[in-house]
Amino acid sequence: MMLLLSCSKNGNGDTNNGNNKGDDDNGNGQENPLIGKVLPDWEEGYLDIHAINTGRGESTLLIFPDGTTMLIDAAGSLISPTNAIPPPPQKPNSNVSPGTVIANYSKHFIKTASNKLNYMMLSHFDPDHMGSCEDILPMDPSGSFRMGGVTEVGAKIAVDKIIDRGYPDYNFPIDMTSEARIANYMKFINWAKTVYHATAEQFAVGRNDQIVLKENPSKYSNFEIRNICSNGVVWTGTGTETSTRFPAIDDLVAASPAENIFCIGLVLSYGKFDYFTAGDLQFNGKSTYPWKDIEAPVADVVKSVDVMKANHHGTSNTNSAAILERLKPQVMLIHPWRDVQPNPETITRMYDASSNCQVFTTNMTEANKSRLGANLNKLKSMQGHIVVRVSPGGEEYYVYVLDDNNEDYKVTGVFGPYQSK
Repeated sequence: MMLLLSCSKNGNGDTNNGNNKGDDDNGNGQENPLIGKVLPDWEEGYLDIHAINTGRGESTLLIFPDGTTMLIDAAGSLISPTNAIPPPPQKPNSNVSPGTVIANYSKHFIKTASNKLNYMMLSHFDPDHMGSCEDILPMDPSGSFRMGGVTEVGAKIAVDKIIDRGYPDYNFPIDMTSEARIANYMKFINWAKTVYHATAEQFAVGRNDQIVLKENPSKYSNFEIRNICSNGVVWTGTGTETSTRFPAIDDLVAASPAENIFCIGLVLSYGKFDYFTAGDLQFNGKSTYPWKDIEAPVADVVKSVDVMKANHHGTSNTNSAAILERLKPQVMLIHPWRDVQPNPETITRMYDASSNCQVFTTNMTEANKSRLGANLNKLKSMQGHIVVRVSPGGEEYYVYVLDDNNEDYKVTGVFGPYQSK
């Protein structure tokens, strides 16, 4: 039986106070037996959500109850540590590329017979989510494409299906195929089709049958992924119906919208447990162009969830009061990768929406800690990979924090159990 140890008697995970030290079941202050040990492997029936920290953007590995695997985003920004808005330290160090970190992490935790990614999905096309493409990056062994972020992970782990917002033309709202990053990614997709016999699809908003269990779907009929938004199209909440929130294409292009508002968003459900993720969805610029606020229509159709991946790394002009009031997550996962993340006002909105929200961040710059004021001490953890492990059936879950200074994946904090809503 999988080792799942509680760190609090009241089940709300409040005993750790951000210090990554867990109590035992008796609440007597003794160190949790899992601290310092490698996180036990995933087992069938459990749902794992891994927030992988590289210090260079976002990447989330999911292992579904039947062993189906999915990677959402693959960080690979080449930002300089001396940038005007600097990143946190690269993890585990600057000698290991983000793509290698993600690939190694995934290989360690994927224990299925095929040891592959059934799905690889990009929320959108920014470097901190898909990787960069520069001449300094190595070519894959076949010489077909440069390896950085998603293309490096894909070169090292077999992939069945690739999903993004642009396939097959990558021309919305403008032609992106001449951009080096997109052109390189398209070469990778063609390579994966040949080498892995992979398929590629555009994310289909409204559907609940695009991302499904592949290993044993009949055994877990209480599992579902509903596609919520992409490219300004939002699910209406009825069947597979959708509505388009963007203006006519000429008006859209004239407003020079940021890539973030095109983000893919979805809700994963397993029994009572629900998880929301939507890349860098934001509302920046809504005072001039109300349609730039895609969080608003999403808030109209989503329901309360247990765990939320914070939109846009918890920065400003995102995670609005409206969407937070609707989602009311018990646990918030934030992947900061710049000095201004998470934003103090955004963190305040999170606690205003749910005063008992348990906020975990994969990292935090020292400069930003002083900006958070009293909210800093409310954070449950500020460094490391974060793993949400949902028990079979989806009734409860734990949160584990893992050491990101090496690739041993030892536990530094245990939080829970949390009861699914």
